[in-house]
Amino acid sequence: MPDYLRPHLLTLPIHRAMIRSIEARLFAELAPDLPEPILDIGSGDGTFVQISLPNKRIIGIDPRKADTHEAARRGVYAALCVADGAALPFADQSFAAAISNCVLEHVQPLDQTLREVARVVRPGAPFVASVVGDRFPRELLGTWLLDRLGFDGSSIYGRWFNRISYHYNTLSRAEWTERFTRAGFTVEVCRPYMSDAALKLFDLSHYYGAPSLITRALTGRWLIAPPFTPNLLWEPILRRIYEAPAPADAPCYFFVLRRRHD
Repeated sequence: MPDYLRPHLLTLPIHRAMIRSIEARLFAELAPDLPEPILDIGSGDGTFVQISLPNKRIIGIDPRKADTHEAARRGVYAALCVADGAALPFADQSFAAAISNCVLEHVQPLDQTLREVARVVRPGAPFVASVVGDRFPRELLGTWLLDRLGFDGSSIYGRWFNRISYHYNTLSRAEWTERFTRAGFTVEVCRPYMSDAALKLFDLSHYYGAPSLITRALTGRWLIAPPFTPNLLWEPILRRIYEAPAPADAPCYFFVLRRRHD
């Protein structure tokens, strides 16, 4: 299996590199041979597909024009369009597979979007989705610290973090399963990822990586000189997280679904 940690560290801020590299490894492990064409719901700026799913015939949709234009410049998608997931501009059964990486927690309306995905994929098609779970706000470092000080960390910090991250759907494993099932999918695999300890480092690294927002605004890139980035100083720590076995439960879930033959 390719190493996905180093390429992400050379491209993204620490917190993004941490979680995206784990998700890339899960794609390679649990969904290595997705049939094409593939629909990517929430294609963003294209970084994830460029590193994690190269040389695939993927059509991306995203509601944000700027990110879609950046993804187009990367040249990794067969086609891209600015569109809402709740009204996909494709005919029924257009795709052999679909993916959605860390997107569905941001989506409104969720149920309509899932029904649209079910409509445009073929019966039996795989749908691979990574999502944030209900434990996410409870296991953040800021929540933990406030709890230790006698405050309700989830209500204060967890709720704030979800709000600034535009997390509208932080559901339990059972709730995600129910939503997918109701939309027409069968759950084949649900793998928890990002341990509680890893999530606390993920939270902390947001603040360490905050200057990258300025770099991106000024240069269009997250990192100024990728080969010499101090991100690489984090590699020994992040590699232990990247290579760790799946926890029994975790703040995030990686689902491999299958469109039912209705």
